[in-house]
Amino acid sequence: MGRSSDDGYRAGFSLIEILVVVAIGLAVTATAIPSITTVVGNAKLRASMTSLSGLLQNCRMTAVQQNKAMTTYFQVQPTGLVGYVKLAGGSTTLAKQDPQVDMQAPISKLIPPLAAGSPAEIATGVLGFTPRTETPSFNTRGLPCLFAGGACDNYGFIYYFKDRRITSPGGWAAISISPAGRIKRWFWNGSAWID
Repeated sequence: MGRSSDDGYRAGFSLIEILVVVAIGLAVTATAIPSITTVVGNAKLRASMTSLSGLLQNCRMTAVQQNKAMTTYFQVQPTGLVGYVKLAGGSTTLAKQDPQVDMQAPISKLIPPLAAGSPAEIATGVLGFTPRTETPSFNTRGLPCLFAGGACDNYGFIYYFKDRRITSPGGWAAISISPAGRIKRWFWNGSAWID
């Protein structure tokens, strides 16, 4: 049988019980927030790399369709890193009508990842070619090239990106373009580059 208010007890929780429950809730939340930040950061990094792959593919298709060499440039804006497509050898200034991708801050482009705690570069043997890190262009046949003085010599390229939100071993990504034009996304899992 329950206690009545006549016994001197009141129904409800004591202040100590409430404080214990609140403390447990705060501890669980404090433990979960870094994991949530990492998951969200990794999702945004993957989305940005997928968008950038699409932009590079757009550059390639535009070069073939317009029968003109096209270049993908990178520029840091207040909103973050932006990749955009322009006619090779023309103006490099970003314009509203240019095909573009805004990679969410704080993603930055690095050549190559040399910072402390950064992963090793993707090996040439894994890529199957010796990559360049300059600004990529695509010629009229859709092959990646280095545009200079009207010439567009065929090369493969690689670019490394870091999301500074992610403090765990992850947060690194790369985009490679083979000399044949294959665009591939890579992600660092803490011990190896995977796609």
